[in-house]
Amino acid sequence: MRPATAVAKAADSMTRPLIVHPDAADELDQLYDYIAEQSGSARAWSYVVSVRSFLHDLCAYPERGSLRSRSLEGLRIIGFRRRLSIAFVVRENDVLVLGFFYAGRNIDPALLGQRVNPAEQR
Repeated sequence: MRPATAVAKAADSMTRPLIVHPDAADELDQLYDYIAEQSGSARAWSYVVSVRSFLHDLCAYPERGSLRSRSLEGLRIIGFRRRLSIAFVVRENDVLVLGFFYAGRNIDPALLGQRVNPAEQR
C-alpha cells in the first residue's frame, strides 16, 4: 500500500473529515520515495506515519498555520518538522489538503487554486 493511500478520513464526530487532493497524495508518495532512497524505507514510512498523525490532529484543530488568503481565499500553510510545508484550506464541512512541499519547494498559489476549484483549470 502506498503511504498516501493510507491517509484516512478522521473518524471522530468532533472533527472535520480530512480530504487529501489526489495531486497532494501523489506528492506525499513522491516524498516517501525520496526519503526511502536517501535514508531507507523504514525511516520514510515512519516520517509518513508521523505526517498522517499530524493531519489527524489538524482535523481536530484546523484553524492553525499561517493564513495566506492574499494568495488564495482560506489558504493556510503549516510547517511539519521544519522541512515540510503543508498547504490546506478549512472548509465548512472538511479540511482539504492541497499540497505537500518538502525542503523549500515553492508553493504555487495558482496551482493550489486549481486544486480547490478544478473547474477553473481551463
